Amino acid sequence: MLLKKAFYSLPHDTRRLLFSQTKPQAFKRMQQMRAIDTIGGCSYKPFDRHQCIFVHVPKAAGVSICKALFGNFAGHHTTLSKYQLVFSQSEFDRYFKFTFVRNPWDRVFSAYNFLQKGGLTKEDKRWAAAEIAPFASFDDFVRMGLHKPIIQKWRHFRPQVDFLLIPGSSKLQVDFLGFFENLQEDFQYVVDKLNIHDIPDLKHENATNPHQKLDYKDFYTDKTRNIVAEIYKSDLDIFGYSFDNSSLRSQIKNRY
Repeated sequence: MLLKKAFYSLPHDTRRLLFSQTKPQAFKRMQQMRAIDTIGGCSYKPFDRHQCIFVHVPKAAGVSICKALFGNFAGHHTTLSKYQLVFSQSEFDRYFKFTFVRNPWDRVFSAYNFLQKGGLTKEDKRWAAAEIAPFASFDDFVRMGLHKPIIQKWRHFRPQVDFLLIPGSSKLQVDFLGFFENLQEDFQYVVDKLNIHDIPDLKHENATNPHQKLDYKDFYTDKTRNIVAEIYKSDLDIFGYSFDNSSLRSQIKNRY
């Protein structure tokens, strides 16, 4: 932990140079990602093309946004701190950095159902078989499983701030914070900002319940609601969510 804090206390370009020298193969792969053209995979190339960086928080419409804007998965679930190793400080400061976040109670429920159905990859399916399947219900999962470190570290249950904060800092370093609950309007803002033309309609990719809209609020008790509030306190403190999204108008007003 001390080494990590010391590393992130270094200036951006110093940190990037040190990483390139101590982990040259990893750094080389990162830079190669900036040259890859792909439709079905990941690539950082769209970020250089459009002078932007999108931080894809899992289960917050990121796949839909990536496919609509970039035609692929772009940087997938790369954290903002890792992007500082990919891009120089001048690039990082110049590029338009944006993200989308989601109500933590809704996100946990969506992630649970998504993984329970097998997720998107073989890795998702294997992990879910080991860590999700043993629980008889969502209620059991939240009460007896969500507190486990192995679950909290899995990307779909990892706190959203982990993707967005530079270690040692409590300040978001993105230029625009979009809300899943205000998706169409916030997505249009990004499209206009990037001046990208002929954008296809924003489709709901990876929808957990494409044919059946389940209201996450119906699946919580006071106990499980409080468990999620405690585990994701950092998300709630920074993004300002209330359980029923009644705070959304205030969140939108105060995000700038």
